[in-house]
Amino acid sequence: MKNWYAPYLRCRFEKKTFNALQKKGIETYLPLIKEVHIWSDRKKKVEEPLFKGYIFVKTDLHDKEIILKTDGVIRFVGIKNKPSAIQDDQINCIKIVLHSSNVVQRESYPSIGEQVEVVAGSLRGIRGIVSEARGKTKLVILVDTISQAFSIEVQPEFLKVIN
Repeated sequence: MKNWYAPYLRCRFEKKTFNALQKKGIETYLPLIKEVHIWSDRKKKVEEPLFKGYIFVKTDLHDKEIILKTDGVIRFVGIKNKPSAIQDDQINCIKIVLHSSNVVQRESYPSIGEQVEVVAGSLRGIRGIVSEARGKTKLVILVDTISQAFSIEVQPEFLKVIN
């Protein structure tokens, strides 16, 4: 059975490794967000990886060596040299959020927070932790396996606390 796994990559190798793995026939997912980059002479919207240093591959691990030998791949995220599977729900959550919202930004992984679930709107069923920035309510969504997080703005009335 194929599961999602997260290879840890060399710095700034996400797109190169994604393309190389796709050419090898490996099912790969690279979540991208749009960011405004400012240089001294201009500013431009660019697509950047949501999780720097990571991509996701769906595999039964028979092709683990092929993946590890791909340029940019350092190792799989896991425990004691055993890759840790990522739940389909978490990958689907990332896909739904990126498709539903254009205001997604990286967040530091929170250590304390209130768990909530979205109960209305296009993000219904998505779970995360409530956060606030500049007076706006944000939902921080955790990807536990790689200790990464991202956030989106939500209306507070769409949230229900999970006990």
